[in-house]
Amino acid sequence: MLGLGGQVRDVAIALFLSNLAVTLGAVFWGRLIDAMQWRKTIIAACSAAIAITCGAMYFVSSIPVLMVLSALVGFFSVGPAPVTNLLVMEKSRKEDWLKTFSWTSFISAAGLVVAMVAGYLWLMKYDAQSYAVICSAIAISSLALTIVFVRDPPATLKRRAIAMSPAALVDRLRQVPVMFLKPVADLSLSKLQASVSRKEFLFFAGTGLYFLSGNLLFTPYTPFLKDSGVTNSQVFLAYTILHMSRVFFLPFNHRLVARGGEETMGRLAYLPRMFGIVLAVVAAFLFANNPASILAMTVVAFVAVEVGFSIWSTTTTSSLFKMIPDGRAGSVLGVNSAIIGSGLLIGSIAAGEVAATFGYGATFTLAIAFLGASFALVSKHFKRIVVKAAA
Repeated sequence: MLGLGGQVRDVAIALFLSNLAVTLGAVFWGRLIDAMQWRKTIIAACSAAIAITCGAMYFVSSIPVLMVLSALVGFFSVGPAPVTNLLVMEKSRKEDWLKTFSWTSFISAAGLVVAMVAGYLWLMKYDAQSYAVICSAIAISSLALTIVFVRDPPATLKRRAIAMSPAALVDRLRQVPVMFLKPVADLSLSKLQASVSRKEFLFFAGTGLYFLSGNLLFTPYTPFLKDSGVTNSQVFLAYTILHMSRVFFLPFNHRLVARGGEETMGRLAYLPRMFGIVLAVVAAFLFANNPASILAMTVVAFVAVEVGFSIWSTTTTSSLFKMIPDGRAGSVLGVNSAIIGSGLLIGSIAAGEVAATFGYGATFTLAIAFLGASFALVSKHFKRIVVKAAA
């Protein structure tokens, strides 16, 4: 998009439309799964659609068309996620679910690393537009593997059965938040008040602000790197390191939280993320004309931000499961999904406007402010947990 002459506002609009498509896709694919009981068909259809859409990007010379294609990729990419959840539950023993989901999460993260490494190497010699052909080829490979290896089980679970198994949700809840379960279709203040208590509201408000802050950082970050003179290949290198840090830290994450305690680690998780965003602010204000310094600071910032998110997501996911009362799993998880989706959508569109008007440094500074607000709310939530446990 930047290569076609787009600006940070265009990137923000594209990400907004992509996040919106993911939100709508989560509802559409989930209901289709429940209605048709499809497994293999949905993975195959989504893989084929992504292959066609990515292939079409190679021929695009219009920013609006590229926005539409990007949104379509988001819509189709969300389809296989709930199918994967169900296949794991249907094809493995219940006591092995958590272990299997951990492996699928690890494999997903490793796939992101491979994609980023391929982009880094490809863009050292070729342009960004041609990389869409590589993405299309990978999607075709996914389609072929699905046709050969995926088999629909004779007895299938409904998607809503996942809501009754916290173990089946642990890693999926930590990834794209609007992928899971039963989103609230008509979220409003009255609906929110009816669905959650005051204690739960602190948690959801803090979570929404956390993801809003994250999109204020990540939405304009690639335009920031490009405007600072960082090459396409180096941009892929930075994001490769971000995803690699997720893969390397994942095996230690749960043990670290278990050893330090949920409420303690829930608060401490904000420190590395805050440090990473502060580093981005410093890079934007003081090193705008030094690509090498910005790239080095970006790598450190990305690792810190990702480590902080990994710890934070583990502690907050655990808290979410503990607050779900009997019979309300769908409504509570639906509110959580809708709140996080709203934070992502608002953050992406706000980031484009703030960055275009006030600059990248101001946008990253605003991300710090919202992260601080999230810390205050989630800390109060953890205090309530500690007081309740002591009582």
